[in-house]
Amino acid sequence: MRLLICSCGNQHVRPHALPSALLLLSLATLLLLAGCASPSSGHTATPTATATATFGPTAAPGPAPTGARWPTFGYDAARDGVNPNEAAISAGSIAGLHRVWQVALPAVADSAPVYLGGVRLPDGSTRNLLFIMTRDGRLLAVDAANGRVLWSRQPRGPKITHSSPVLDPSGRYVYAYGLDGYEHKYDVATGAEVTSGGWPVRITRFTSTEKESSDPNLANGRLYVATSGYIGDAPPYQGHVVSTSLGDASSNVFNSLCSNVHALLGPQDCSSEQSGIWARAGVVVDPTDGNLYVTTGNGPYDGVHDWGDSVLELSPDGSRLLDSWTPANQAALNDGDVDLGSMSPALLPAIPNSKTPLLLVQGGKDNLLRLINRRNLSGHGGPGHIGGELQTVNAGCGIFHQPVVWSDPGSGVWLFVPTTCSLRAYRVVTDNSGSTSLQAAWSVPIDTTSPVLAGGVLFAASDGVVVGLDPRTGRGLWRSDQASAGSSIGGIHWQSPIVIAGRLYCADEDGRLTAYGL
Repeated sequence: MRLLICSCGNQHVRPHALPSALLLLSLATLLLLAGCASPSSGHTATPTATATATFGPTAAPGPAPTGARWPTFGYDAARDGVNPNEAAISAGSIAGLHRVWQVALPAVADSAPVYLGGVRLPDGSTRNLLFIMTRDGRLLAVDAANGRVLWSRQPRGPKITHSSPVLDPSGRYVYAYGLDGYEHKYDVATGAEVTSGGWPVRITRFTSTEKESSDPNLANGRLYVATSGYIGDAPPYQGHVVSTSLGDASSNVFNSLCSNVHALLGPQDCSSEQSGIWARAGVVVDPTDGNLYVTTGNGPYDGVHDWGDSVLELSPDGSRLLDSWTPANQAALNDGDVDLGSMSPALLPAIPNSKTPLLLVQGGKDNLLRLINRRNLSGHGGPGHIGGELQTVNAGCGIFHQPVVWSDPGSGVWLFVPTTCSLRAYRVVTDNSGSTSLQAAWSVPIDTTSPVLAGGVLFAASDGVVVGLDPRTGRGLWRSDQASAGSSIGGIHWQSPIVIAGRLYCADEDGRLTAYGL
């Protein structure tokens, strides 16, 4: 049984019981996350990575790294969660996956790391680096070989963040949110901050009531950041997207409330409140046209300037609203604190022979998945209309994390959805008339965070364990708590794994970062 009563941002998860120990992937720990505090794990003490090298500022960044990359949450700008280049870890080799190191970080990292291989450091050595954010706003550069912290940066400010860093396409810089309300740009090798050319960029004017909770994204030569509130939804805050040019740091702002105001809102600029954009994937980028998709949480809706509980399609520069989808029961969702925006849109690849070849799936706290035509969200050819979804599927429990979208050459397109009571798989099926729908394939009774897929294996983290599953059947292939794995992880909140270059990395609520390798 697992008890979860933590509420971060707009997340309000009610206590629930997981299935019994007779089931394949049941959980054996009792976790109490009260006020998002870090619990004690009871695990054997492990080495603490406290050494932090200090490198002086450099006049120019080092040579561009040439190694493997996991540059952003969900692997790519579409947030599909699939690393198509993993060659070492596979269903055939996963039995040999074991812990290679586990270190204590300076604070809990309530997010997923990003990875950059082949970074040339000032001492002339070349390292593979992980970059991870801690809840208290520290950006850490970690040696992926041994878990040693090479440098850290921590712009001061109130409260917390749950976001991850994101890597510049050049591989020379990493971007991260500071608790001071700015997005900062750092040299990957030294941690030297870029403070010219418009950097750092202001993201919010309300650091005590508004934060970057979602993970930032990067595409179209732009950095995308979304904002939400804190626990308790204390005003003032309004969810908005800041789209910043990597070239000159100029920014566009789209406010999901008072969208007629095209700048960061001040205390008296908007009477509407909430509508936080807080799902893990934040801004999702369509690979076919570069358009942006975000989903808002609670807040008022009028279909003109206020867009609470809605899927919004924005132009690639983030300046214009192109289309919207809003459920018919938006007012009830808002009144009941049943955020639509607990999940970002999951973009499906082009579906052959479909009347609606480009689709997205939107889930929420209300247990429902909606299949939506992303070329005409409501079916009315523009924003400001209600309803219009093509299919509604009950996933059984609330959805608070990002699904994986996988194109399997042998069996077509799959969607793997983590809910608060199970990890569920759906196949995307098109009938002879060209109608496309989601078809349930399998379900495993485990409450996980955002899964990832690499080497033909589906990986997901739950309290006390990371599991590896056969994505076509849900059959268990590996668990981090099995004897041969060495040892497991602690409890989790938003933490989720990445799998790259023959290793799996995952943080936990015990303030640890763990690496598994072959």
